Amino acid sequence: MSTVIETAAARRREVFAAISSATGTEDAADAVARLLSVSADEAREVLAAPLESFVGPAADQPAESGAGGEAGAGGFSLHPFKDSDEHRDLYRKRSEDETSATGGEWDEAKTEEERRAGLKRMDAESAMWFVAVDTSRDTLVGLVFGEQLDDGDVDVAIWVRPEERKKGFGLHSLKESRRELAAFFPGKHVIVRAPMPGRK
Repeated sequence: MSTVIETAAARRREVFAAISSATGTEDAADAVARLLSVSADEAREVLAAPLESFVGPAADQPAESGAGGEAGAGGFSLHPFKDSDEHRDLYRKRSEDETSATGGEWDEAKTEEERRAGLKRMDAESAMWFVAVDTSRDTLVGLVFGEQLDDGDVDVAIWVRPEERKKGFGLHSLKESRRELAAFFPGKHVIVRAPMPGRK
């Protein structure tokens, strides 16, 4: 493991927060470079690193906290994204968030088009989306997007509602989704990247 990856792993909460709040890949690279005081190329190395470099292999994670189950401290779980009013409303909130990959610029028609396209990819088993839930309050706090890329690896992007940030939900989401995505896409790297506008 390179020195910059080791440094990023030691500060993974801050790194994941920077990536999650970025508006695109270049913005994420700039944020990571500033955070770790590294070059732009080294920051891109962090963005390209498999998730297990930061949180360990899926097999090392607690077995009791899969999607829909408890995720440990604080009461956290991931639920599969469904075609429901509640999940649609959360997706709409994400599309309105200026700090998300949408830039807050998607109108209702674009939001619905992208949501339905995502549901079709899930049906085709080329994507897995999750809703992050704080079970102690029964509150939906964010979304996780897992999308298989052309090279077979899996791109994972996290969105946490602005008012729920800096509470550890981003790191919980990454850890839990790592196990779920590794099981669904066996043998593939799960890569943490800033979401690209228009993709999710």
